[in-house]
Amino acid sequence: MKQNQYNVLVDAEAKTYEFVSDGIKGSIVKLVQYSPMYGSNDFYNLGFGDKDLATGGFNDMVISNNGDTQKVIVTVASTVLDFTDRYPDVWVFATGSTPARTRLYQIGITTNLELITSNFEVFGLTKDGWKDFEIGTNFEAFLIKRKKQ
Repeated sequence: MKQNQYNVLVDAEAKTYEFVSDGIKGSIVKLVQYSPMYGSNDFYNLGFGDKDLATGGFNDMVISNNGDTQKVIVTVASTVLDFTDRYPDVWVFATGSTPARTRLYQIGITTNLELITSNFEVFGLTKDGWKDFEIGTNFEAFLIKRKKQ
């Protein structure tokens, strides 16, 4: 993605990414964390939200409305690229903390689908199970994996 994004700090294992959203409500520290799922190193959950300065974790229920949504989405997407560059054999699971946020993820995928599918296998979860991502279908969650080069 060649769009405008924030500078990101990454931890040594490339599993926690931190950046600062600068917008109409000031500077808000954001975290993206990749956590193993199902006791496996094959599936990782993408967690994202405002950093809780007291705990060091993140709050994915806060609505920042900082006026920089597109830049934040592009920045989060850049962490997926970096994470899967470092861990090319993992599956990344993502869903929003609310249906509206899941819809926002879906819009981001749809908008960049050609670029995303050139590098990733992309699946969406419906009430009937996992299926190839397709425009026009509402999904509850997403699963991606780097294509073999």
